[in-house]
Amino acid sequence: MTTFSGINSPLRVKILVLAMVPLLLMFGLIIGLVMIQSDNLSKNQASVIRSETLASKKQELLKYVELARASISPIYDAAHENDTDAQQAVIDILNNLTYGEDGYFFAYTYDGTNLVLPYQPEMVGTNIWDVEDSRGFKLLQALIRTAQEGGGFVDYYWHKPSKKEQVKKLSYAIGLEKWGWMVGTGVYIDDIDTQVGTVHSKIAETISKTFIGLSIALVITIGIMASLATSIHINARELASQKLQVLNRQLIESQEEERTRIARELHDGINQMLVSVKYRLDNISEAKTKDELDQNIVLGQETLDQAVTELRRISKDLKPALLDDLGLLVALDDLAKEVSLRSGMTVLFDHHINMKHVSKSAEVTLYRVAQEALHNAEKHANAEAVDIILQEEEGEIVLTIADDASVSKNIG
Repeated sequence: MTTFSGINSPLRVKILVLAMVPLLLMFGLIIGLVMIQSDNLSKNQASVIRSETLASKKQELLKYVELARASISPIYDAAHENDTDAQQAVIDILNNLTYGEDGYFFAYTYDGTNLVLPYQPEMVGTNIWDVEDSRGFKLLQALIRTAQEGGGFVDYYWHKPSKKEQVKKLSYAIGLEKWGWMVGTGVYIDDIDTQVGTVHSKIAETISKTFIGLSIALVITIGIMASLATSIHINARELASQKLQVLNRQLIESQEEERTRIARELHDGINQMLVSVKYRLDNISEAKTKDELDQNIVLGQETLDQAVTELRRISKDLKPALLDDLGLLVALDDLAKEVSLRSGMTVLFDHHINMKHVSKSAEVTLYRVAQEALHNAEKHANAEAVDIILQEEEGEIVLTIADDASVSKNIG
Protein backbone atom coordinates (compact mmCIF):
# COMPACT_ATOMS: atom_id res chain seq x y z
CA MET A 1 0.00 0.00 0.00
CA THR A 2 1.42 3.38 -1.01
CA THR A 3 1.74 5.93 1.78
CA PHE A 4 2.65 9.62 1.82
CA SER A 5 3.45 11.88 4.77
CA GLY A 6 2.43 9.21 7.25
CA ILE A 7 -1.14 8.80 5.93
CA ASN A 8 -2.31 6.09 3.55
CA SER A 9 -4.05 7.16 0.33
CA PRO A 10 -7.56 5.80 1.14
CA LEU A 11 -7.57 7.71 4.43
CA ARG A 12 -6.57 10.95 2.70
CA VAL A 13 -9.39 10.44 0.19
CA LYS A 14 -11.89 9.94 3.01
CA ILE A 15 -10.68 13.08 4.77
CA LEU A 16 -10.92 15.06 1.55
CA VAL A 17 -14.44 13.78 0.83
CA LEU A 18 -15.62 14.53 4.37
CA ALA A 19 -14.22 18.05 4.08
CA MET A 20 -15.73 18.73 0.67
CA VAL A 21 -19.29 17.49 1.26
CA PRO A 22 -20.27 20.31 3.67
CA LEU A 23 -18.54 22.82 1.39
CA LEU A 24 -20.43 21.62 -1.68
CA LEU A 25 -23.70 21.69 0.23
CA MET A 26 -22.98 25.23 1.42
CA PHE A 27 -22.14 26.44 -2.08
CA GLY A 28 -25.29 24.77 -3.39
CA LEU A 29 -27.35 26.54 -0.73
CA ILE A 30 -25.73 29.89 -1.48
CA ILE A 31 -26.31 29.53 -5.24
CA GLY A 32 -29.92 28.49 -4.64
CA LEU A 33 -30.57 31.48 -2.37
CA VAL A 34 -28.96 33.90 -4.84
CA MET A 35 -31.09 32.58 -7.69
CA ILE A 36 -34.31 32.67 -5.65
CA GLN A 37 -33.70 36.18 -4.33
CA SER A 38 -32.66 37.44 -7.77
CA ASP A 39 -35.78 35.94 -9.34
CA ASN A 40 -37.99 37.60 -6.71
CA LEU A 41 -36.21 40.92 -7.22
CA SER A 42 -36.64 40.59 -10.98
CA LYS A 43 -40.37 39.95 -10.63
CA ASN A 44 -40.82 42.84 -8.19
CA GLN A 45 -38.94 45.28 -10.40
CA ALA A 46 -40.85 44.14 -13.47
CA SER A 47 -44.16 44.61 -11.64
CA VAL A 48 -43.22 48.10 -10.47
CA ILE A 49 -41.98 49.13 -13.92
CA ARG A 50 -45.13 47.77 -15.57
CA SER A 51 -47.44 49.53 -13.10
CA GLU A 52 -45.62 52.85 -13.24
CA THR A 53 -45.36 52.87 -17.03
CA LEU A 54 -49.00 51.87 -17.49
CA ALA A 55 -50.13 54.61 -15.09
CA SER A 56 -48.04 57.11 -17.04
CA LYS A 57 -49.60 55.94 -20.32
CA LYS A 58 -53.08 56.38 -18.87
CA GLN A 59 -52.32 59.91 -17.74
CA GLU A 60 -50.95 60.65 -21.20
CA LEU A 61 -54.15 59.36 -22.84
CA LEU A 62 -56.39 61.42 -20.58
CA LYS A 63 -54.49 64.58 -21.51
CA TYR A 64 -54.79 63.83 -25.24
CA VAL A 65 -58.53 63.15 -24.98
CA GLU A 66 -59.02 66.35 -22.98
CA LEU A 67 -57.12 68.22 -25.70
CA ALA A 68 -59.33 66.75 -28.42
CA ARG A 69 -62.50 67.48 -26.45
CA ALA A 70 -61.42 71.08 -25.96
CA SER A 71 -60.63 71.42 -29.68
CA ILE A 72 -64.08 70.28 -30.85
CA SER A 73 -66.19 71.69 -27.99
CA PRO A 74 -66.87 75.12 -29.58
CA ILE A 75 -68.33 73.41 -32.65
CA TYR A 76 -70.00 70.44 -30.95
CA ASP A 77 -71.61 72.38 -28.11
CA ALA A 78 -73.16 74.92 -30.50
CA ALA A 79 -74.36 72.33 -33.04
CA HIS A 80 -77.74 70.62 -33.16
CA GLU A 81 -78.38 66.90 -33.48
CA ASN A 82 -78.32 66.69 -37.31
CA ASP A 83 -75.91 69.52 -38.07
CA THR A 84 -73.88 67.92 -40.91
CA ASP A 85 -71.65 70.97 -41.36
CA ALA A 86 -70.64 70.87 -37.69
CA GLN A 87 -70.08 67.11 -37.89
CA GLN A 88 -67.79 67.52 -40.91
CA ALA A 89 -65.86 70.28 -39.14
CA VAL A 90 -65.31 68.01 -36.13
CA ILE A 91 -64.17 65.18 -38.44
CA ASP A 92 -61.65 67.52 -40.09
CA ILE A 93 -60.28 68.61 -36.71
CA LEU A 94 -59.88 65.01 -35.50
CA ASN A 95 -58.16 63.98 -38.76
CA ASN A 96 -55.54 66.66 -38.20
CA LEU A 97 -54.98 65.91 -34.50
CA THR A 98 -51.97 63.58 -34.61
CA TYR A 99 -49.13 63.38 -32.11
CA GLY A 100 -45.83 61.54 -31.76
CA GLU A 101 -44.83 58.82 -34.19
CA ASP A 102 -48.04 56.78 -34.14
CA GLY A 103 -50.59 58.88 -32.22
CA TYR A 104 -53.96 59.72 -33.78
CA PHE A 105 -57.67 60.02 -32.95
CA PHE A 106 -60.48 57.81 -34.25
CA ALA A 107 -64.26 58.22 -34.34
CA TYR A 108 -67.14 55.81 -35.00
CA THR A 109 -70.90 55.99 -34.90
CA TYR A 110 -72.53 53.90 -32.23
CA ASP A 111 -73.54 51.37 -34.88
CA GLY A 112 -69.88 50.78 -35.82
CA THR A 113 -69.36 52.96 -38.92
CA ASN A 114 -65.94 54.57 -39.14
CA LEU A 115 -65.77 58.37 -39.38
CA VAL A 116 -62.12 59.16 -38.63
CA LEU A 117 -59.04 56.92 -39.04
CA PRO A 118 -56.09 59.03 -40.30
CA TYR A 119 -53.63 56.21 -41.07
CA GLN A 120 -56.25 54.06 -42.81
CA PRO A 121 -58.46 56.52 -44.75
CA GLU A 122 -59.80 53.67 -46.86
CA MET A 123 -61.73 52.49 -43.78
CA VAL A 124 -63.83 55.68 -43.55
CA GLY A 125 -67.49 54.88 -44.10
CA THR A 126 -66.96 51.17 -43.44
CA ASN A 127 -68.95 49.43 -40.72
CA ILE A 128 -66.65 47.22 -38.65
CA TRP A 129 -68.97 46.43 -35.75
CA ASP A 130 -67.82 42.81 -35.66
CA VAL A 131 -64.08 43.44 -36.15
CA GLU A 132 -61.81 41.35 -33.87
CA ASP A 133 -58.16 41.64 -32.89
CA SER A 134 -55.68 38.77 -33.06
CA ARG A 135 -57.09 37.34 -29.80
CA GLY A 136 -60.67 37.29 -31.08
CA PHE A 137 -61.65 40.29 -28.93
CA LYS A 138 -64.43 42.50 -30.40
CA LEU A 139 -62.58 45.72 -29.73
CA LEU A 140 -64.94 48.22 -31.40
CA GLN A 141 -67.96 46.94 -29.48
CA ALA A 142 -65.99 47.29 -26.25
CA LEU A 143 -64.90 50.86 -27.11
CA ILE A 144 -68.44 51.95 -28.00
CA ARG A 145 -69.90 50.32 -24.89
CA THR A 146 -67.28 52.06 -22.73
CA ALA A 147 -68.03 55.44 -24.37
CA GLN A 148 -71.76 55.01 -23.80
CA GLU A 149 -71.07 54.27 -20.13
CA GLY A 150 -69.29 57.59 -19.65
CA GLY A 151 -65.81 56.88 -21.01
CA GLY A 152 -62.92 54.71 -19.98
CA PHE A 153 -59.94 52.57 -20.93
CA VAL A 154 -59.94 49.51 -23.21
CA ASP A 155 -56.88 47.42 -24.13
CA TYR A 156 -56.65 45.28 -27.27
CA TYR A 157 -54.34 44.49 -30.19
CA TRP A 158 -54.23 46.77 -33.24
CA HIS A 159 -52.04 47.52 -36.22
CA LYS A 160 -49.14 49.82 -35.36
CA PRO A 161 -48.43 52.12 -38.33
CA SER A 162 -44.66 52.16 -37.79
CA LYS A 163 -44.46 48.35 -37.49
CA LYS A 164 -47.24 47.19 -39.83
CA GLU A 165 -48.26 44.54 -37.33
CA GLN A 166 -50.69 44.07 -34.46
CA VAL A 167 -49.31 45.03 -31.05
CA LYS A 168 -50.92 45.69 -27.69
CA LYS A 169 -52.70 49.03 -27.46
CA LEU A 170 -54.44 50.94 -24.68
CA SER A 171 -57.23 53.35 -25.72
CA TYR A 172 -59.49 55.83 -23.99
CA ALA A 173 -62.93 56.40 -25.49
CA ILE A 174 -65.59 59.06 -24.81
CA GLY A 175 -69.05 59.53 -26.25
CA LEU A 176 -70.60 62.43 -28.14
CA GLU A 177 -74.14 61.49 -27.13
CA LYS A 178 -75.86 64.20 -29.15
CA TRP A 179 -74.56 62.67 -32.39
CA GLY A 180 -74.22 59.09 -31.22
CA TRP A 181 -70.45 59.07 -31.80
CA MET A 182 -67.56 57.38 -30.03
CA VAL A 183 -64.29 59.36 -30.13
CA GLY A 184 -61.03 58.07 -28.75
CA THR A 185 -57.29 57.70 -29.02
CA GLY A 186 -54.77 55.12 -27.90
CA VAL A 187 -51.12 54.48 -27.24
CA TYR A 188 -49.21 51.33 -28.06
CA ILE A 189 -47.86 49.66 -24.93
CA ASP A 190 -45.61 47.02 -26.48
CA ASP A 191 -42.65 49.06 -25.18
CA ILE A 192 -43.67 48.14 -21.60
CA ASP A 193 -42.97 44.47 -22.29
CA THR A 194 -39.68 45.53 -23.91
CA GLN A 195 -38.64 47.39 -20.74
CA VAL A 196 -39.64 44.46 -18.54
CA GLY A 197 -37.71 42.09 -20.81
CA THR A 198 -34.64 44.31 -20.48
CA VAL A 199 -34.86 44.15 -16.68
CA HIS A 200 -35.14 40.35 -16.79
CA SER A 201 -32.16 40.15 -19.16
CA LYS A 202 -29.94 42.31 -16.97
CA ILE A 203 -30.79 40.37 -13.83
CA ALA A 204 -30.30 37.07 -15.66
CA GLU A 205 -26.88 38.31 -16.78
CA THR A 206 -26.02 39.24 -13.19
CA ILE A 207 -27.14 35.81 -11.98
CA SER A 208 -24.95 34.15 -14.61
CA LYS A 209 -21.91 36.19 -13.58
CA THR A 210 -22.55 35.40 -9.92
CA PHE A 211 -22.92 31.71 -10.70
CA ILE A 212 -19.67 31.71 -12.68
CA GLY A 213 -17.88 33.53 -9.84
CA LEU A 214 -19.16 31.08 -7.25
CA SER A 215 -18.24 28.13 -9.46
CA ILE A 216 -14.70 29.45 -9.92
CA ALA A 217 -14.44 30.00 -6.16
CA LEU A 218 -15.66 26.44 -5.59
CA VAL A 219 -13.15 25.00 -8.03
CA ILE A 220 -10.31 27.00 -6.46
CA THR A 221 -11.39 25.97 -2.96
CA ILE A 222 -11.57 22.31 -3.91
CA GLY A 223 -8.15 22.57 -5.56
CA ILE A 224 -6.65 24.12 -2.45
CA MET A 225 -8.20 21.48 -0.24
CA ALA A 226 -6.97 18.68 -2.51
CA SER A 227 -3.47 20.13 -2.41
CA LEU A 228 -3.53 20.37 1.38
CA ALA A 229 -4.86 16.83 1.67
CA THR A 230 -1.73 15.43 -0.03
CA SER A 231 0.53 16.89 2.68
CA ILE A 232 -1.60 16.49 5.81
CA HIS A 233 -0.18 14.42 8.65
CA ILE A 234 -2.15 11.88 10.66
CA ASN A 235 -1.45 13.79 13.89
CA ALA A 236 -3.07 16.95 12.40
CA ARG A 237 -6.44 15.33 11.63
CA GLU A 238 -8.11 16.57 14.80
CA LEU A 239 -6.79 20.11 14.30
CA ALA A 240 -7.96 20.11 10.67
CA SER A 241 -11.38 18.91 11.76
CA GLN A 242 -11.62 21.71 14.31
CA LYS A 243 -10.58 24.34 11.79
CA LEU A 244 -13.11 23.06 9.30
CA GLN A 245 -15.86 23.32 11.91
CA VAL A 246 -14.80 26.88 12.71
CA LEU A 247 -14.82 27.77 8.99
CA ASN A 248 -18.27 26.31 8.50
CA ARG A 249 -19.56 28.12 11.56
CA GLN A 250 -18.11 31.41 10.33
CA LEU A 251 -19.66 30.92 6.91
CA ILE A 252 -23.06 30.20 8.46
CA GLU A 253 -22.78 33.15 10.88
CA SER A 254 -21.75 35.47 8.04
CA GLN A 255 -24.62 34.26 5.93
CA GLU A 256 -27.12 34.64 8.79
CA GLU A 257 -25.86 38.16 9.54
CA GLU A 258 -26.36 39.17 5.91
CA ARG A 259 -29.82 37.59 5.83
CA THR A 260 -30.74 39.40 9.05
CA ARG A 261 -29.57 42.75 7.66
CA ILE A 262 -31.46 42.31 4.39
CA ALA A 263 -34.58 41.11 6.23
CA ARG A 264 -34.40 44.12 8.56
CA GLU A 265 -34.09 46.55 5.65
CA LEU A 266 -36.95 44.89 3.77
CA HIS A 267 -39.16 44.91 6.87
CA ASP A 268 -38.35 48.45 8.00
CA GLY A 269 -38.31 49.95 4.50
CA ILE A 270 -39.94 48.14 1.60
CA ASN A 271 -42.57 46.37 3.71
CA GLN A 272 -43.72 49.62 5.31
CA MET A 273 -43.88 51.33 1.91
CA LEU A 274 -45.92 48.50 0.41
CA VAL A 275 -48.30 48.62 3.39
CA SER A 276 -48.66 52.35 2.76
CA VAL A 277 -49.40 51.70 -0.93
CA LYS A 278 -52.03 49.10 0.04
CA TYR A 279 -53.60 51.66 2.37
CA ARG A 280 -53.73 54.17 -0.47
CA LEU A 281 -55.28 51.60 -2.79
CA ASP A 282 -57.92 50.84 -0.16
CA ASN A 283 -58.60 54.57 0.14
CA ILE A 284 -58.95 54.83 -3.66
CA SER A 285 -61.73 52.26 -3.66
CA GLU A 286 -63.46 54.14 -0.84
CA ALA A 287 -62.88 57.66 -2.19
CA LYS A 288 -66.01 59.77 -2.28
CA THR A 289 -64.67 62.77 -4.23
CA LYS A 290 -62.36 63.19 -7.22
CA ASP A 291 -59.93 65.26 -5.12
CA GLU A 292 -59.71 62.49 -2.54
CA LEU A 293 -59.21 59.93 -5.31
CA ASP A 294 -56.46 62.01 -7.01
CA GLN A 295 -54.71 62.64 -3.70
CA ASN A 296 -54.54 58.95 -2.85
CA ILE A 297 -53.31 58.09 -6.36
CA VAL A 298 -50.51 60.70 -6.14
CA LEU A 299 -49.50 59.56 -2.66
CA GLY A 300 -49.51 55.94 -3.77
CA GLN A 301 -47.32 56.74 -6.79
CA GLU A 302 -44.87 58.67 -4.60
CA THR A 303 -44.63 55.77 -2.18
CA LEU A 304 -44.02 53.32 -5.05
CA ASP A 305 -41.23 55.59 -6.32
CA GLN A 306 -39.68 55.49 -2.85
CA ALA A 307 -39.97 51.70 -2.81
CA VAL A 308 -38.22 51.44 -6.19
CA THR A 309 -35.42 53.70 -4.95
CA GLU A 310 -35.06 51.62 -1.78
CA LEU A 311 -34.91 48.37 -3.79
CA ARG A 312 -32.19 49.82 -5.99
CA ARG A 313 -30.24 50.90 -2.90
CA ILE A 314 -30.50 47.42 -1.34
CA SER A 315 -29.43 45.83 -4.63
CA LYS A 316 -26.47 48.19 -4.84
CA ASP A 317 -25.51 47.43 -1.22
CA LEU A 318 -25.50 43.70 -1.98
CA LYS A 319 -23.05 44.05 -4.87
CA PRO A 320 -21.53 47.52 -5.42
CA ALA A 321 -20.39 47.55 -9.05
CA LEU A 322 -18.06 50.52 -8.49
CA LEU A 323 -15.95 48.48 -6.04
CA ASP A 324 -15.23 45.83 -8.69
CA ASP A 325 -14.88 48.21 -11.64
CA LEU A 326 -13.14 51.32 -10.24
CA GLY A 327 -11.77 50.27 -6.85
CA LEU A 328 -12.21 51.12 -3.18
CA LEU A 329 -11.56 54.88 -3.31
CA VAL A 330 -14.20 55.58 -5.94
CA ALA A 331 -16.66 53.22 -4.20
CA LEU A 332 -16.20 54.90 -0.79
CA ASP A 333 -16.55 58.37 -2.33
CA ASP A 334 -19.77 57.31 -4.03
CA LEU A 335 -21.03 55.74 -0.79
CA ALA A 336 -20.37 58.99 1.10
CA LYS A 337 -22.25 61.05 -1.48
CA GLU A 338 -25.15 58.60 -1.56
CA VAL A 339 -25.56 58.56 2.24
CA SER A 340 -25.29 62.38 2.34
CA LEU A 341 -28.03 62.72 -0.26
CA ARG A 342 -30.27 60.11 1.34
CA SER A 343 -29.91 60.96 5.03
CA GLY A 344 -29.13 64.67 5.12
CA MET A 345 -25.91 64.03 7.07
CA THR A 346 -22.72 65.69 5.86
CA VAL A 347 -20.44 62.76 4.95
CA LEU A 348 -16.85 63.60 3.92
CA PHE A 349 -14.31 61.10 2.60
CA ASP A 350 -10.55 61.69 2.72
CA HIS A 351 -7.66 59.31 2.00
CA HIS A 352 -3.88 59.14 2.23
CA ILE A 353 -2.98 55.72 0.90
CA ASN A 354 -1.31 53.90 -1.98
CA MET A 355 -3.96 51.44 -3.19
CA LYS A 356 -1.30 49.20 -4.76
CA HIS A 357 -0.66 47.89 -1.26
CA VAL A 358 -4.31 46.93 -0.67
CA SER A 359 -5.58 43.51 -1.72
CA LYS A 360 -8.97 42.97 -3.31
CA SER A 361 -10.25 41.07 -0.27
CA ALA A 362 -9.13 43.91 1.99
CA GLU A 363 -10.96 46.40 -0.24
CA VAL A 364 -14.17 44.42 0.13
CA THR A 365 -13.74 44.16 3.91
CA LEU A 366 -13.01 47.88 4.33
CA TYR A 367 -15.97 48.81 2.14
CA ARG A 368 -18.34 46.60 4.16
CA VAL A 369 -17.04 48.08 7.43
CA ALA A 370 -17.65 51.61 6.13
CA GLN A 371 -21.06 50.61 4.82
CA GLU A 372 -22.16 49.16 8.17
CA ALA A 373 -20.74 52.10 10.18
CA LEU A 374 -22.57 54.65 8.02
CA HIS A 375 -25.74 52.59 8.29
CA ASN A 376 -25.48 52.66 12.10
CA ALA A 377 -24.74 56.39 12.11
CA GLU A 378 -27.73 57.05 9.90
CA LYS A 379 -30.17 54.83 11.80
CA HIS A 380 -29.07 55.12 15.43
CA ALA A 381 -26.52 57.87 16.12
CA ASN A 382 -28.59 60.95 15.18
CA ALA A 383 -25.40 62.31 13.65
CA GLU A 384 -25.22 65.48 11.59
CA ALA A 385 -21.72 64.93 10.17
CA VAL A 386 -19.54 61.90 9.51
CA ASP A 387 -15.87 61.76 8.46
CA ILE A 388 -14.38 58.77 6.62
CA ILE A 389 -10.56 58.62 6.59
CA LEU A 390 -8.53 55.88 4.90
CA GLN A 391 -4.75 55.98 5.50
CA GLU A 392 -1.59 54.00 6.22
CA GLU A 393 -0.07 54.00 9.69
CA GLU A 394 3.17 52.13 10.36
CA GLY A 395 2.58 49.69 7.54
CA GLU A 396 -1.07 49.05 8.43
CA ILE A 397 -4.19 50.14 6.61
CA VAL A 398 -6.45 52.15 8.93
CA LEU A 399 -10.06 53.09 8.22
CA THR A 400 -11.50 55.66 10.65
CA ILE A 401 -15.19 56.58 10.67
CA ALA A 402 -16.14 59.32 13.11
CA ASP A 403 -19.51 60.99 13.70
CA ASP A 404 -20.85 63.47 16.23
CA ALA A 405 -21.48 60.77 18.81
CA SER A 406 -18.84 58.07 18.36
CA VAL A 407 -15.71 56.94 16.53
CA SER A 408 -15.38 53.62 14.66
CA LYS A 409 -11.87 52.46 13.72
CA ASN A 410 -10.84 49.37 11.74
CA ILE A 411 -7.24 48.35 11.12
CA GLY A 412 -6.51 46.03 8.18
